[in-house]
Amino acid sequence: RFRSLTEEQKQMLASAKKGPKVNGIPCYTEGVVMGSNLNALFRSVPPSLYLALGMTEKDEKAQRRELMKAHGCTELEAAFMVARELDRKRGTGAVNET
Repeated sequence: RFRSLTEEQKQMLASAKKGPKVNGIPCYTEGVVMGSNLNALFRSVPPSLYLALGMTEKDEKAQRRELMKAHGCTELEAAFMVARELDRKRGTGAVNET
């Protein structure tokens, strides 16, 4: 069911990578889309808040707990703090709090 790939398509697949890590999290992930009329390499850059909310490792939870304790805030507010720090380290815009 799979079609044969050209050398160019094989090289494109091999070139897809994850970006450098910030706090153990890749800044971006690359992927490839191949269709009958399109071959494209794309880069996915998830927002820092999504990354911060998805941090479920023991040390990541401990980091949020420390922020909650130090600032007397909720876990969500601590996640916003983590996201702002990720934004700073990634050199992206500020996290919007609504």
